[in-house]
Amino acid sequence: MAEKDRTDIAVPLVRRNFILSVLNGAFVTAGNRAADPATVIPLLVLRLLGAEWAVGLAAAVQQAARVGTQLFASRTLDALPHKRPAYVWGSVVRVVALCAASGVLLTGVGRNPKIVLVILLAGLFALMVAGGVAGLAWSDINARSVPSTKRGSLMTYRRIIGLALSLIISAPLVKYMLGPRSPFEFPANYGMLFLACTVLSGIAWAAFSCVKEPPAHAARHRLTVSQHLVRGVRIYRRDATYRRLLRWKIVAGLTSAVPAFFIAFACKELGLPEQWAATFLTVQLVSEMVGAVVFGRASDRRGNRVVVVASAWLSCGTFLAATVSAFTWRLSGATGHPGALSIVALAGAFCGLGLLMSGRMTGELNYMLDIAPAPKRPSYIGFGNAFLLPMSLLPILVGWSLPTIGYLLLFSVSLVISIAGVILAGKLSEPRDIFMAGASGDG
Repeated sequence: MAEKDRTDIAVPLVRRNFILSVLNGAFVTAGNRAADPATVIPLLVLRLLGAEWAVGLAAAVQQAARVGTQLFASRTLDALPHKRPAYVWGSVVRVVALCAASGVLLTGVGRNPKIVLVILLAGLFALMVAGGVAGLAWSDINARSVPSTKRGSLMTYRRIIGLALSLIISAPLVKYMLGPRSPFEFPANYGMLFLACTVLSGIAWAAFSCVKEPPAHAARHRLTVSQHLVRGVRIYRRDATYRRLLRWKIVAGLTSAVPAFFIAFACKELGLPEQWAATFLTVQLVSEMVGAVVFGRASDRRGNRVVVVASAWLSCGTFLAATVSAFTWRLSGATGHPGALSIVALAGAFCGLGLLMSGRMTGELNYMLDIAPAPKRPSYIGFGNAFLLPMSLLPILVGWSLPTIGYLLLFSVSLVISIAGVILAGKLSEPRDIFMAGASGDG
């Protein structure tokens, strides 16, 4: 296999990095759940402005910042022989951004919700920009430290321990801070959640900053921006496996904005109080733990294609449950008293979302690491996300149009799109089979 086509499917296991990556994943998972993007942040934004478009704006800012950063930062990271310094600097910026978000919520800045929202969005933007750089470095270091047949286990341990910490720390904290017994008024109660996120995530980022970086297969020189963009088009045209994966990612990306509106539907349509966020978060966490075990074992033993396909089916199940919840609510005539079936179906949507998140985080990333040539790995990941950049506008569009189209139509359309995703996922090949064929061809 030529050096330019070399992948890191069968690298030696670096146990130190494996353990540190597990600790990193455990604490970052617990930190994320304290300021959960699917429940806490949408609820916070909804409380600040009371409009669905603001929920979409927050989701769009985060997605565009991370994806756009990875598109342009990948050309630099391709040529860096050592990626750990980029991770460290990205972690420092993320801590500062989270501290700023925590501070504005704890102080309230004169209780002006618009000022609070603007500073919060700026903090989330900086968090995602730095996270985009750190994420590329994290992926590359892990790809050189953990063979493909152990990456499923890596994701399992990261998720299981992290979700256990979330159930012990994050979910009860969310329930307490957003409940009637909270000692803090709005928005300081959310500020405490962001502060917990800062502490837990800081521990995670400090842990991975201590990895011992294996030798890299860096690109010989850094491309110009125009050369970098031309490379992205060339990769898409020449690599059929990569092209099929991106087609699936684009279709899946069309529905990625919708789960952020599950909690908005619960509060604005079903009329459930804020503390229900902790209940739905717990349901999601438990299902994520189950998914982490199942998909981690499947990734190690059967490869990552089967995990991607299962994720596509789970997307269908998630939006089917959300559609049932909205449909039964519509049948009730929107009486203001949510029926049990609507609540149970919405809980099923959060359960499916947890399984879906575990499946996509395990299968999608590991599949990309399996097919990406080592010297171009950051570019493969960066362009793989960059094709989703136009999707970053979808949360704004969804939030703006929701008062007109309603939740039932939104969830139904997402279900139809997910069915198309199942068809595209079924066309993917298994990278390990390709690798073994190439290895045997080399003699």
